[in-house]
This record gives sequence, C-alpha cells and structure tokens, in this order.
Amino acid sequence: MSALLPVVVLSATLVALFGVVLPLLLLGPVMATRTRPQPQQLLFAVVLLIPTIAIGSVFLAWWAASWLETAEAPSPTLVGISLVAAATVGLLAPLRVPTGGGGPFWLKPLLGFSAGILVPVAVMESIVLGLHEVAAAAIGVIVLGLLVVVFRVIAKPLAARRHAKQLRASVERFQGQLVDVTDEAWRLTGAKGDANQIVLQYAGEEDGKKLGAVLLLKRDMEWVPVAKENESAVFELSRGLNGHPTEAVLAQKQLGTPATLTLRIPGTTVLSIREGVADSLSWVEFIGKLELSDASRLLERQLPEEH
Repeated sequence: MSALLPVVVLSATLVALFGVVLPLLLLGPVMATRTRPQPQQLLFAVVLLIPTIAIGSVFLAWWAASWLETAEAPSPTLVGISLVAAATVGLLAPLRVPTGGGGPFWLKPLLGFSAGILVPVAVMESIVLGLHEVAAAAIGVIVLGLLVVVFRVIAKPLAARRHAKQLRASVERFQGQLVDVTDEAWRLTGAKGDANQIVLQYAGEEDGKKLGAVLLLKRDMEWVPVAKENESAVFELSRGLNGHPTEAVLAQKQLGTPATLTLRIPGTTVLSIREGVADSLSWVEFIGKLELSDASRLLERQLPEEH
C-alpha cells in the first residue's frame, strides 16, 4: 500500500479535529452568546484547548507511525511526527494579514492540510534518496517554512479584498446620513452595521503619534442633548457639520478613560465620536476634519483602488 494514502488521510483528520471540531466544541458556546465573551471565559477555553491538542497530537503521531509502518514507509516514526507537527504548525501559524483584515476561513485549514502532506512526503523522499534522518528532518522544516511564506503572500491580497468587500457592504447598507474624515492622514480601517446604525473605525497620525477614533452613526429621531451628573456635559459647538452652531454632549465616565462626543447631524442621524486613547483628540479640530458624505463618495475616497 502506498504511504501517500495514510499521509493524506491523517493530515485531513488532524485538520478536521484541531481546526474545526475542537474550536467549535470549546469556543463555540462562548462565541454564540449574545453578550460579549468575558476574558475569563476565553482564557478557560484556551487553557482547555492547549492540553487537548497536545494529547491529541501524541495519539495521532502514534497512529501515523503505526499506519506508516504497515505501509512500509521509511522511518515511520519520524515521518509520523513530522506529519503531526507540520499540520499543527500550519493551523497555528499567523498569516500576518493587514490590520482590520482577515483571510478566508478556509486558508488556515488549507495550510495545515498542505503542510501535513508536503512535509512528511519531503522527509520520506529525502530518506529514500539516502539522506540521514536529521538531514531529512531539516529539509522538512525548510519545506514547512517555505509553505508558510507562500501562504502569507497569498493571504494578503485575499484579506485586503475581503476587507474591502465587507466595508463596502456595511457602508451601502446604512440608510442614514454618512460622515467621512477628509484628512489624508486618516484612513477608514473598519465598518460594521446595518440599515439603522453603523460603526466606522478610523486610524490616523498627527505629529508622529498614531491616533484612533470610532464614529457611531445611528438613526434616532428622539435623541436630545442631555447632561448626566458626573458623566457628561452639554456645550455648544460654534460650527457643526451643517455649518451652524449646534449642541453636543461630551461624556467621560471617569478621568483617564476615552471620551465620547455626541451631536445630531442633518436628518435623523446622531453622530457619536469616541477617541481611541484618552485626551488624544482635539474635538473642535477633529470636527473640522469631518464632512457629510454619501456611500459612493465615502467609498471612492477610502477605497480608491476599486474605482
């Protein structure tokens, strides 16, 4: 029996178990809750995941060595260990996609599956050619490294295209008044929402410092500027987005935490601006960078490569 069959089957089994089944069993219930997962819940799931993968890897390596020995593969123990190690590393290796982006869900399992096949095959062929087991293992490591590099190169454009598609869908879905940051130093890095509200994430740089701001646009007919004791205050902006004075609410729950500025813009939309780092934004200056926009103009400015 060809040694390639157990390699393919074992690689697919490992990827299915470690890349799909285990994450769904341990992280699925945590991520499925409507409330935001607590750090303790995620930590507990990860603590369970690590020893489970370790124990499963030992079992799969034993199974691989036994099956490969039956298939008369050279150095079945080394090949079995290299298969399990390569497939696991392929599943866990970071692809280093751009911030705010994410590669297709199938890319990491494909990397793990490919590594689980190509690395042990390279080790077997090296041994057949007469190389020492140590040299064969070194060649397997080189093949794994090259494979990770190739997938990182592939992942970047795929992640950028997926991110741009998600931004476009979110912006076009919103039915209220849109706002964009027109300063060239600021770029839209994320967008998520529905027809009634949208969250726009911006990243910028001023005086060599990296800044961030989150814009929440929400259709709300009933909102009025109201101050809350020890939490927020109402003041008048000399010039709002419509060019006229307007009242705004500046809220900060406690000193040292990021503040949020909320005001109504033309139509039925309320705009809330939250700074990424406490006391990092000059509100009047930042408001001056904002401009009323529509979906087509915003996308044309923020995604010029698609126009």
